[in-house]
Amino acid sequence: MFELRNKLEDLKLSGQDTLVYLHWTPDEWLDAPFYELLELKMAKKPEDRQQDPEQMLKGLGLM
Repeated sequence: MFELRNKLEDLKLSGQDTLVYLHWTPDEWLDAPFYELLELKMAKKPEDRQQDPEQMLKGLGLM
């Protein structure tokens, strides 16, 4: 479940980077669907995402 959620977040983060680095014009922003832009804006980087508890414990050597 965490893997799928992280893949979706990666897609959103990619969209966020596209908006920032491709320098969309205001007209392009206005023509884009609001909720999709909102999801892109809220995308989290991998280090800021919730972790799989099992993987975290394995990484700490507790499992």
